[in-house]
Amino acid sequence: MDDRVWKNISIVLGVVCALLIGVAGALMIVGSHRSGSTANASASPSGVVAVATDSAAADNSGGPSASTSGASQSHGPTAPSGPTPTPGKPSPATITFTNIGLDASTDAQATTRTFTFISDGAGPVTFAVTKISAGGTAKLCINVDGSVPTCKIGTPSKLPTFPSGAADQVHSTWSVTLIGYNSSAPTVDLTFTWPTATPKVTLTHGRFQGTPEAFAGFSASFKPRASGSINIQAAWTLITTKASMTLYDASGTPAIVVDQRQYDGVTYVNPAFTSNVDPTKTYQVKLLRTSPDSSDRPDLTAQITFP
Repeated sequence: MDDRVWKNISIVLGVVCALLIGVAGALMIVGSHRSGSTANASASPSGVVAVATDSAAADNSGGPSASTSGASQSHGPTAPSGPTPTPGKPSPATITFTNIGLDASTDAQATTRTFTFISDGAGPVTFAVTKISAGGTAKLCINVDGSVPTCKIGTPSKLPTFPSGAADQVHSTWSVTLIGYNSSAPTVDLTFTWPTATPKVTLTHGRFQGTPEAFAGFSASFKPRASGSINIQAAWTLITTKASMTLYDASGTPAIVVDQRQYDGVTYVNPAFTSNVDPTKTYQVKLLRTSPDSSDRPDLTAQITFP
């Protein structure tokens, strides 16, 4: 070959080498850019997390955020409530519940009739089942401030009583329970006396079934210690029903109706029953379901407050 051919081949080879070097450089630049972009992309989320973490730490250390403040208000400790102020010097109050129908303890659906009240100041607290229906046996238990219950079993000839209880605290919560013993399901009368400034008794797990009357509500007798008004609230489960609330003057025989309210299609006494009472008289109050019986066993809760 002559010199011109070799010269042309050298020029072509030089151009090819230059092109190859340029492509390689471009690839290196692109690879570096992609690597840097990937690093930035992966660093960005962690950076956001770090900022968020730092912000949270700043909120906790420098003062609560709005959300932290809300949580503190919702879940923070609450100051304990003190006892309800008493409106006068405590004195003995007495109430008698009559014709209380009890479930047999062997009944799979049995509930225990429960009465609770609060004593104010020191003084005697007595409980007595004063009547058990013929052939019946009943179990009476009492406890104070959640203590282990003390129980007695009684019959018509040997009634269960607790004559020597005593309140020795500023306020104590007493609980009285009644149930038929074994397969017995008698009716009973129950009386209790306790020192109180404002007599208030709550019945839970009463029956509001219909008939017999012993399972249709409650009947209670009391004598006010001062002029004022009785207040009775009651509610029950399962049913909408008719009911009546009657207040009698039971100072003599026969008892005289003082006040009466009828409730139609209700699930609770609405409005609460109130009526003025006289301390020179004895009263009986009776709540009864007046709708036809049902196979249900409505559970009754009632609260009686009197002067």
